[in-house]
Amino acid sequence: MRAAVAGALGLALLGVTAGSVAAQSSDMSGRHSMQGKITRVDSKDGWVHVKTPEGTLIVHVPPQELQTAKKGDAVTLELALKNNGPAKK
Repeated sequence: MRAAVAGALGLALLGVTAGSVAAQSSDMSGRHSMQGKITRVDSKDGWVHVKTPEGTLIVHVPPQELQTAKKGDAVTLELALKNNGPAKK
């Protein structure tokens, strides 16, 4: 469930990436930051697991942005939510 929630949010890993255009967009709401530690990195497919005080998030980022990321690195997740309206059936 957390992976699905994380996938629905606009996420950027600061300290690993320069930032996200989506997270800087003016139509985003609910912006906040979460501090965490990388517990697993799949730089080939672009997946990273980040343990935060709120729980572990599984986040997808462009694989090239994870080339220097390592297990144990401290990172900040910048989160924002954009409501795209009702889901299409």
